[in-house]
Amino acid sequence: MLTVSAVMTMLGVAVAIGAPLTIYLWRVRRRNHEIGRGLAALAGMRWREFSGFVVEALQAQGFEADRLESSPKGGQTADLKLTRNGESWLLSCKQGLNYRIDASHVASLADAVRFAGASGGIVATLGTIQKDAQASSRGMELMDGQAVWALVEPLLPAGLRRELGEYAQRRNIRELVLAWVVALLLGGAVAFATSNGADSNSEGEDAGVSAPSTAASTATPAAGKQDSDAPTAATAAQDAPAAPAAVAASAPPDSGLDETQQRRKVVERVRQLAGIKQVSWSTRSTLLVVMDGSVADGPAFTGSICAILENYEALRASRLQLQPPEGSDARVRFMQCRNY
Repeated sequence: MLTVSAVMTMLGVAVAIGAPLTIYLWRVRRRNHEIGRGLAALAGMRWREFSGFVVEALQAQGFEADRLESSPKGGQTADLKLTRNGESWLLSCKQGLNYRIDASHVASLADAVRFAGASGGIVATLGTIQKDAQASSRGMELMDGQAVWALVEPLLPAGLRRELGEYAQRRNIRELVLAWVVALLLGGAVAFATSNGADSNSEGEDAGVSAPSTAASTATPAAGKQDSDAPTAATAAQDAPAAPAAVAASAPPDSGLDETQQRRKVVERVRQLAGIKQVSWSTRSTLLVVMDGSVADGPAFTGSICAILENYEALRASRLQLQPPEGSDARVRFMQCRNY
């Protein structure tokens, strides 16, 4: 049977393991489940419907559809022709989840841009952008699955978004239960090992003090009087100075600022965090954070950014676009500190 001390040890270890796992699963994994399910839903649409969402999302950047064609045939590299400020742009939409956009595809689109006299080109794929394509983008704008999802997600029907959120939540709850079961099992193992070690030490100490305790019982009255004059452990504990209590006061959120001032304040505060190279609002709902590589991307890194956004009610549900440092193999990651 576990003692109170062993139970406290088990719970302490379980919380130490389970708490960070809960934060990671709820803030990162749940969002990843939602994005993965959402990309599968986009891949299951008709190509014209998917490309229509992309064009509609690009309208926020000033683009308009000039011609909507069927899926490319006969080696065609651009699916759509867009216009912005009187200039032509070519858009290539690759709907499959297994698409791998490489340097050859970028080169083909760049040739098509020059042939059409367009100002630039955009590749939007539900798959991935290969490293060689990123290194030789030739001025083309390349968007992979997560970037495309962040672009079109606000335009999806409310019913679909609700379904995706419920799916991600169900999977997340199962993972949270499993995580806490593992945390409790590990805590129980540590408590059992600690309890057995303490019992062994206690037996050794009992055997070592049996002889001195016998000698102490035959001590002279003078010796007993001398021992009674010695300060007791309770007296020594009372005389020991109390440890100073740490006081942590979090700064109150800024009040009385309009939304524009709040956005500037968020940029100023996030820029002061470790691991930040550059920060700016790429859109009204997306905070672009460029990392310098000195701090690893993870719950601790994003948690400090989310803690700043939490102080501003109008900005709490903003998306984070986490840009890895230049030369890194990591991909751009999108997350949301709080749902709407």
